[in-house]
Amino acid sequence: MNGATSRAAIRVVALALGVTLFIVALCFSDVQTVLESGRRLGVALPFALVFSGLCHLTRTWAWAACFPRRQQVRFLHLARVRLSAEAFSYLTIGGVAGEPLKVVLLSNSVGGPHATSAVALDRLAYMVGTMIIVGVGAVFAMIALPLTPGWFQVFRAFAIAAGAVTVFTIQVVLSRGSYVPRLLRRIDDALGTSLGAGRAARFAAEIERQVLDLVRGNPRRLLVLMGATAASYFFTALEGWVILRAVDAPITATGAFAIETLSRVMTFASALIPANLGALEASSVAAATAVGVAGGGVALALARRLRGLFWAGVGLAIYPRPLGAPAPHDSVDTIIRGAEPMLLYLPTDSSVSVPPSARLAGLAIAERVLRATARAGYSRLVVWAPEAAGQASLMRRLLKIAGTLRIRLDVATVPREWAAALESTSAADDVTIVGAGTVASTALLASARAIAAEAGRSVDVAAGPEWPESGVLRMTADDARDCERVARELAARRDRALPLPSGVEVANKLAMLAIRIVNGADLAAAEHTIRRASYKDTDSMSARFNRRISLPISVALIRTPLTANQLSVILVAIGFYSGWLFSRGHYWTGVLAAFLSLAASVLDGCDGEIARLKYQESKLGCWIETFGDYSYYLAIFVGLTIGVVRQTHVDAFYWFGGIALVGTLLSFAILIFLRSRITTDNPEKLSAVMQTRFLSEPTLLSRLMVQVSVAATRAGMPYGIMGFALVNALPGIVVLAAIGANVYWISLAAKMRPLLGRSEAVTAA
Repeated sequence: MNGATSRAAIRVVALALGVTLFIVALCFSDVQTVLESGRRLGVALPFALVFSGLCHLTRTWAWAACFPRRQQVRFLHLARVRLSAEAFSYLTIGGVAGEPLKVVLLSNSVGGPHATSAVALDRLAYMVGTMIIVGVGAVFAMIALPLTPGWFQVFRAFAIAAGAVTVFTIQVVLSRGSYVPRLLRRIDDALGTSLGAGRAARFAAEIERQVLDLVRGNPRRLLVLMGATAASYFFTALEGWVILRAVDAPITATGAFAIETLSRVMTFASALIPANLGALEASSVAAATAVGVAGGGVALALARRLRGLFWAGVGLAIYPRPLGAPAPHDSVDTIIRGAEPMLLYLPTDSSVSVPPSARLAGLAIAERVLRATARAGYSRLVVWAPEAAGQASLMRRLLKIAGTLRIRLDVATVPREWAAALESTSAADDVTIVGAGTVASTALLASARAIAAEAGRSVDVAAGPEWPESGVLRMTADDARDCERVARELAARRDRALPLPSGVEVANKLAMLAIRIVNGADLAAAEHTIRRASYKDTDSMSARFNRRISLPISVALIRTPLTANQLSVILVAIGFYSGWLFSRGHYWTGVLAAFLSLAASVLDGCDGEIARLKYQESKLGCWIETFGDYSYYLAIFVGLTIGVVRQTHVDAFYWFGGIALVGTLLSFAILIFLRSRITTDNPEKLSAVMQTRFLSEPTLLSRLMVQVSVAATRAGMPYGIMGFALVNALPGIVVLAAIGANVYWISLAAKMRPLLGRSEAVTAA
């Protein structure tokens, strides 16, 4: 069995175990208990979030103490990195995906070994400290609580294991030797191997040395780590106490600590299960049962599941870029020698009346050029600004943005500086050139890098088969040293003014975006073009209608610090709130929920539009949006089911809701599988690929399923729900969802072969 097969087997086993535990937890609950718990948690949940937030802060404080004093990182950045990495650990198999991610996100501000040792020390200190506190909590539980013989034996085992860990920890701290090299030498001597001589062994030994130095050389650091672990334990126990008190469970302080003791052990044991699915629910119910408050186990599980999703959403929303981007330079006097992808930008020209500071879809034209340049893989941008005094504030902003985008920006104000900038390249190297009033897409600038120029002449980069000139030029570095010659070549293209593709043609993938702006009228036309180009070629009629509303909102939001990922998380919260309103079972709450659902559907286009218009598209953002869409469906269907039962007093709708939920989950599972297999590097293309392959065999079923999939999209379905809500017919939605969801996944399974196609991966267009 190879590594990939082993990892796949672990994923399947872990997920199956989680589902099994989840089903077991459900067997000890009932629907009415869950509903009543959800109602009573309304007040307690904000307090639970506060206590869990304090827990995150104390854990960040402990992590900050793990760095050598000379390697200190800003606390807020550490908190941001930690939340983001923990979100990945929460949502991935193995529970440790966030640990390597922490090192990656800190790699440019902290040395790799230091970051790794800090992460390792934080994790070890948390595990050891938790085990010690678990032992103390187990002893108190045995003394103060009326445990059954079986639970008494469980807590006694915890106490014994914690005692052994404590003794070993004290020995490690007080001794002076190391352990990894000696262990590897013994293994090599016994098996005749050479593990101790490998690079991995040397790296592990170095990390162990740094961790031990950090612990043994600073008693205050050890005190901080243990104190932070104890504080986080106290906050989570207090969270459990508040939740259980909210549902009138007779919990004592000792009982709350005992519940947290058992929950911590279960958390470590279930690390391989993504999001602790099932393990969290089972441990909450089991822990509550152990201390005699079985009725509060469901409420505890529900609150902690919501808390986990909340902080995972926050972590994904604030996902940081790595720090330490190359510092921008104000001149070209300190250019690093060596060939590198370079773009030359001439933002002003006497024949162009629109300044580079003019806004196009919310961003200054010059900023659009800079962001597209960085996104297209260029490492340097040289700006010709002989009139920099008139654009001083713009140049300062560009220099600041360049630092965050990890691209070197040089501003040349005289021909000597311009020529000096190009001396870092050989005469045969090619450069890309963008002139005043020209805006090109990332794809066009990236394609330009593959075009070779000829000495003595420039080459215009085509925007598409029918658009041979985009205004973006390729020239040899030797020819481009003469900035006047470059300006003449750009002016000649502007004077010819060959047609450029429209926004519709760009959205339909017939061409790449290229915009030419000379005067105010051109700027207005360019605004329409770039907005229309942000549409997707798979947009349905309802999606295109929604974009007429969402695009102006997106353009307004572009000027704010709000990112696309943060907006996605906000929309998830709106979806959950809509589901809660649906669950109330009243006419007006149903109408309000339908309205919020529809508003969220319209705003759902904003995150993607902001990402495209700000050149921030990413696979992470696409997966966050997918998670938001899937959670929206689940929240709406669950809320509708509960509300319909409350409204009609017909328990049979629980069956319809359950059937709809099962069909929805199966559809999601198949869609996630298809997304990973046929759109590995381009997850946003799943819809287009599926429609194409569905219709490769144009049967009646294929055409019907394409129409059903369009009607059930996030853009189209809320209109139907709104209509049903207005005529007080929401029970019909539950029935239709039960039928449609199961028909859909069965059709996907039946069409699996054509959907997978001959190639299992879709390449970038």
